[in-house]
Amino acid sequence: MRDFYERFYAVVPASPAHALFCQRAFGLDLGQHGFADVAQLDALIAAVRLGPEQRGLDLGCGDGRVTEYLSDRTGAHLTGLDYIPEAVRLARTRTRDKADRLAFVHGDLNALALPAGHFDAILSIDTIYFSQDYARTIGQLAAALRPGGRLVFLHSYGWQPGADPEAFDATSLAPERTPLGEALRANGLSFHACDWTAADCRLARSRRRILEALEPQFRAEGLDFVYENRMAEARGIARGCDLGLHRRYLVCSQL
Repeated sequence: MRDFYERFYAVVPASPAHALFCQRAFGLDLGQHGFADVAQLDALIAAVRLGPEQRGLDLGCGDGRVTEYLSDRTGAHLTGLDYIPEAVRLARTRTRDKADRLAFVHGDLNALALPAGHFDAILSIDTIYFSQDYARTIGQLAAALRPGGRLVFLHSYGWQPGADPEAFDATSLAPERTPLGEALRANGLSFHACDWTAADCRLARSRRRILEALEPQFRAEGLDFVYENRMAEARGIARGCDLGLHRRYLVCSQL
């Protein structure tokens, strides 16, 4: 996976095809490699309730365009963390004029070294999947929050392409039964989950149509691997939706 993201951030920031895809699919080109459109990001902003003079951490920030959008909207000081050095370099270079409220650091979700009690909120937008031990990661994130701080996740869970749908435990789709829900409960954290599944299913089908229309442009730019990755994502989610075995949640937990 690291190899994919290194290739991705080496080419995508300069890709007209990917910029057009993000604009059409998500409502705004933020270089998204993920599943959150502007409506979901704005819902996250409302849930996290960050403002000027407050500090947040954005896990898996990529090249920082989503982090920058969140900071521009809230005025909060945000630190973005990502494990791809080129993505962090791009983020720092692009936002150097906003260094008073944006910082970007290289780090690994599975080797976190966060300051204790430092952040008012920690955001995870389609990044918790990279944790090798959800409960351990959640415990580390909670320790980095100030009293009353908030953990906010946008994440999907469900059947994966290639697996037998009949073998999937549909009861695990309930928010408290997902790996994230169980990890939060293992840390003694209560949470509230907003169900974004219907919107996510519509978005996956829309993304598939948009990609089909843009395929010649991706191919002309030599970005076959990006096109195929994004199409596989959209098809996989759409199939999970058709099976009734896909869920997307906005999960909020406050200390």
